[in-house]
Amino acid sequence: MPSIASMVLREVLPDYGCRTLTELARGLGLPKQYAWLLWHGKIALSLELLRQIHETFGVPVEVLAQITRATPAKRRGRKPLRPPPKDRPSTPPPEDRHA
Repeated sequence: MPSIASMVLREVLPDYGCRTLTELARGLGLPKQYAWLLWHGKIALSLELLRQIHETFGVPVEVLAQITRATPAKRRGRKPLRPPPKDRPSTPPPEDRHA
């Protein structure tokens, strides 16, 4: 089992009676999209949300205070075909507009 510090809400809230994302959204009066971001750890808990979750679901403040954002996934993308030449800068110098 992961430590509390590496847990997100979806791993903590079922122990306190909030088993689904919909229950979280309804319980806190949040849009489902925003609740999804909280549930999956994409955004951090504000103090106001921490208080609301404590009051609504009875989760101890000590547990909620230790929950952090999930580690973002590594960005995917194409790697450059070759590195830029070392003898010239990768961007052109700014033009002198006073001439």
